[in-house]
Amino acid sequence: MSQTPPRNIRRLKYIEAFSAVILTGSISAAARQLNMSQPAVSQLISNLEKSVGVSLFVRRNGAIFPTHRAEALHDDARDLLALIDRIEMHLKPRTDKLLSHIRISATVSFMNEILPLLLAEVHRHHPKGNYSVVSHPVDEMTNAVAEGQVDFAFHTRPLEHANIVNLLQCEVPQVCVMHVDHPLAQFERIELSQINGHDVIWPSRRDPYFQYYRDLFSRNRLNCRNALQSPFASFSIRMTEMLNALSFNNALMASIVCQKTQGLVWRPVIGIDARTKFYLSFPEVLAGTETQNLMQRSFAAVTADAVAELEWAGAG
Repeated sequence: MSQTPPRNIRRLKYIEAFSAVILTGSISAAARQLNMSQPAVSQLISNLEKSVGVSLFVRRNGAIFPTHRAEALHDDARDLLALIDRIEMHLKPRTDKLLSHIRISATVSFMNEILPLLLAEVHRHHPKGNYSVVSHPVDEMTNAVAEGQVDFAFHTRPLEHANIVNLLQCEVPQVCVMHVDHPLAQFERIELSQINGHDVIWPSRRDPYFQYYRDLFSRNRLNCRNALQSPFASFSIRMTEMLNALSFNNALMASIVCQKTQGLVWRPVIGIDARTKFYLSFPEVLAGTETQNLMQRSFAAVTADAVAELEWAGAG
């Protein structure tokens, strides 16, 4: 099968056909996705295999399966197609075309609790899309978005960079989370003084709320034992039962985790005035695009029940 690769091997249609066959699992499905005839796609795959000198697919009983070589090459093909999408986006920044490959960065707790719901909602409207997800500290997240390594980022602080757009999605108060058997769970609202003497779970020292709660407890002379210190909101919330401790978290995360975890409840605290903002951040080139609008709509859809619960409880 060794041949001199023809010049047209470099053309995008071969890579598109190759990627579509792997993603859909058949020539016919790939043809429908590419709006081409089945023989045309089959011919592209055949020519591609002749050009590279190796079999990329195994045909068996009318079905087609990628070889290990094809699977190894698919990531590069997908990245190339995604890069072309982004070049188009830069050339036509207001295009209505959805990105085929969406790269997302988020905090760990957001990734664990909210992002699965959000991606399910995005996929419902964009079933042909595929995604990659990574968690970054805020400084690295800013660089990743500004340098084009990430398309969208979810965080509780705006990413400070001239070429990044930060859209506020919602703003929620800090609340207290506990197990339903905790003595304070009987109250619909908690006075700050009632926290005195109970074990608490603290945020990490790098978290802006660490100093907030430290100062708040000092001013109000609250004597509370530190049962755990953690930078991860969802982990802290779930540890309240095992440690019989109180955890202070933003109400959106508290509501979502408590809805999914039997036996956990959250309560507003009179005297805690801190509020947490959730931002959707992205490079300027994606502003106003259909992909950005889809991400924004999906966030609103998957958090609607939790936000409604906060408003009903008077904590919104």
